[in-house]
Amino acid sequence: MEEEYIENLCMQILKFEPDLVITEKGFSDLACHFFSKAGVSAITELLKHVAQSESDVGTWAGLFEVKKIRDEFFAFIVECRDPKACTVLLRGASKDLLKN
Repeated sequence: MEEEYIENLCMQILKFEPDLVITEKGFSDLACHFFSKAGVSAITELLKHVAQSESDVGTWAGLFEVKKIRDEFFAFIVECRDPKACTVLLRGASKDLLKN
């Protein structure tokens, strides 16, 4: 029953033909399978950083990309049609310097 429930939820989401699905919590492995099979990228534990309320969630994001900066990975949503937020990435001292 759990597998059918997860598949039903994923199929309801996929009806909207998204390119990217972002959640505040995690995905089950089965949900990841369904999204991957449909060619949809999925990223977890990011929604609270993207939108504070349902009305903030947009549908016209441009490019989603993941970049590695030093030893950390960052997700970027850029080229949005009507952006309502921005990210300021500040670079501080390296971990090695901070240990000294």
